[in-house]
Amino acid sequence: MPDVSLFQYDENAPLNVQVLAERYVGDTIVRDITYASPGGGQIPAYLILPAQSAPQAGVIFGHWGEGNREEFVDEAVILADLGFASLCPDAPFLRPQDHELSLVEVPRLDAQWILDVRRGVDLLLAEFPQLAGRLGYVGHSYAATFGGAVAGVEHRIVANVLMAGFPALSEWTRDTTHPALVRERESTPREEYQAYLAALEPLDAHHYIGQATPSELLFQFARDDEFVSPESGERYFALASEPKRIAWYECGHALNGLARRDRAAFLCEKLGMALPSADILSLLEQAPNPIPLEEWDADEPIT
Repeated sequence: MPDVSLFQYDENAPLNVQVLAERYVGDTIVRDITYASPGGGQIPAYLILPAQSAPQAGVIFGHWGEGNREEFVDEAVILADLGFASLCPDAPFLRPQDHELSLVEVPRLDAQWILDVRRGVDLLLAEFPQLAGRLGYVGHSYAATFGGAVAGVEHRIVANVLMAGFPALSEWTRDTTHPALVRERESTPREEYQAYLAALEPLDAHHYIGQATPSELLFQFARDDEFVSPESGERYFALASEPKRIAWYECGHALNGLARRDRAAFLCEKLGMALPSADILSLLEQAPNPIPLEEWDADEPIT
C-alpha cells in the first residue's frame, strides 16, 4: 500500500550546501557540491550551470543502479548551453553508512533517494527562484523505478522522464529469472528475503505513478533490455496518469543517443525553453552511453 509519510521531511531544515570544487567545461560551470540529506549526512552531487547567464529551467538527474552521479554529466553540460541548471546527486546506497546494512534495511535507502530528490528541488529553488514551475526530473533504471514515487509526490517537478524503470520492483525482484537475482534469492534465508520484499513493496512505483498529474510524463524503454520486459514497460505506462507519452528504442538497458535527443526536446517543450538546435541534437546523439561501474577502465579519467 502507498505510504506518503515515507517521503515527508522538514522543508525548513538548513540545506548546508558546500562547494568542494569548481571547473569549467567550455561555457559551462561544473560544481562538485554536497547538500544535507533528510536521512542524515551529506549528498554528493554535481551542480552544472551555464556560465554566461542565469539558468531558466532545471533538471534533477537520477543515475542507474550500475552507476553514479557521473552518468548524466555529459548530457547536463550540453543542456547548459540551452539554459538549464542540472543537479546530479549520488544515490544513498553509494554513500558511507554507519553500519553494514542488512538486506531488509536496504529499502530505507531507496526511500531516502526520493527524499534527497525533493531536497534537491529545495536547493535549486533556493539558488534560482526563477526556476519555479520549470523543473524536470530524469531517472534511469533505479532512479526511474523510484521515480514513480517522485512523480506522484513532488509536483514542483512538472516534467518527468522515466527511462527503463519498473512499475513494481518488489514483484520483479520476487519473480525474475535474472541469474544475479536468482542467486541472491537462493542465498538469503527465506524469512529475511520475505521481510525485504515487504519493506520494498510500499515504494513500488505503481502506488504513486497514477498521481503524477498535473506533471507530465515521458517513458523511455529499450526493446532489447535484459531487465525490463516490454510487458513491464507497457504496464508502467498504462498505470500512469495523464498527460503521458511513451517511446521505444532499438537498444539495450543503457538506452541510446536518440533517447537523449527525445528527452531534451521533451524537457524544452514542457519547461518553456527553445527547442534544441540541430547542432545540440547532434551533440546529444554523440554523447557516450553510460557504462556500468564494474566495466570502467581504471586508467580512464572520470568526466
